[in-house]
Amino acid sequence: MPSWQVTADDPKLHNRQLTSLRGVACLVVLVGHVIQVIDYRLPSPGSFQRISREIVTSAFNAEGAVLLFFVLSGCVLAMSLRNVTILNGRVILGFYIKRVFRLYPLIWLATGFSVFSVITARHLAQDGIFIPWLARNLHAQVSLPHILASLAGVWTKYDGPMWSLRVELIYSALFPIIYLMVKNQKSRGWFIGALLIIALLPGVPSQLGTAFGLSFALGALIPMLPRNAGRFDAGIAFAALLILLYNRLLLGAFHPPEIVYDIIETSASFIIVRDIYVRGHRYAFLAARYLARLGELSFSIYLLHLPILLLIFTALEHYVGLPMLLDHPNLTPLALTLLTGTVTISISALTYRFMELPLHNVGRGLGTRIARGRAVAVERIILDESIAGPRPNI
Repeated sequence: MPSWQVTADDPKLHNRQLTSLRGVACLVVLVGHVIQVIDYRLPSPGSFQRISREIVTSAFNAEGAVLLFFVLSGCVLAMSLRNVTILNGRVILGFYIKRVFRLYPLIWLATGFSVFSVITARHLAQDGIFIPWLARNLHAQVSLPHILASLAGVWTKYDGPMWSLRVELIYSALFPIIYLMVKNQKSRGWFIGALLIIALLPGVPSQLGTAFGLSFALGALIPMLPRNAGRFDAGIAFAALLILLYNRLLLGAFHPPEIVYDIIETSASFIIVRDIYVRGHRYAFLAARYLARLGELSFSIYLLHLPILLLIFTALEHYVGLPMLLDHPNLTPLALTLLTGTVTISISALTYRFMELPLHNVGRGLGTRIARGRAVAVERIILDESIAGPRPNI
């Protein structure tokens, strides 16, 4: 039987498919950043080349992929807690320990990579070849307080994608509350409504990530819904995928607030993840071993790809020159995607094998022992395997 053949729904299948989906999403972010963060010299607006390029490149909606990450996180965290008999202090402490060992080692590694890449590539920011937020990041002061804040996951200027890890940290701390509110059928409706209202409030600092509480809550709702509820037609799930990828292209001319995109992409992500969860047999390809392996490496790929991209771009700028890179808006992104993807995946395989997985297992074991305490029933170990993939035979 091929590794991707699916014969029945089961938790291990959900685990593998959601892990694979995370891997696909991280590649979308990688390619999206290769396309978006460099100010290539594009064809004139309205030309066939410009329109066709926008259609192709919009498929790599990095912002939408991050919203999908948040919904996925809410789903797999809820899967990890759904068999808990009593959500007491020991279980919550064990949950937090697992999250700390899951998130922080790679944050520390990515901080080292990103500080080196900022120092190496910052001279290019003077030429205005990067989009504004990346150019500002390259001008960020490299100082001990900022490095310490970055190691804590609070300050994210050195590595742009790390802002979403700050959101993960915030909602990992809040997730036991989110889980309880969503699990209770009487409170889930008004709680999700309250999160929507909070997301729409003007003037709330984006650093607090209030817009993304809705993503985690809707993700947590997915495994709690009845199995026969929300069995979306395949056409609806496909439409949700198109909306997730192309909503920014379609609505861009109207210049809506960013929160509009966030809500649209969160809703589309909910439909996609829920449909995979309910009808896993329809997405047999997501059970393929190579996609699951990519999902295992996705956390490293996500955090390391931008510093690696900057280092590769700096090296190419030195050897072939900026005009050659910027004047080829199709060839240069293709070359950068292949180089960045190959280097990032290779390094991620090493960091996963020798750093991420060993520390992950330490956190898993320590958190489980604490959570069990006095024979309290605890969750199946789905949380870490849902995020990092099934534990390999090592």
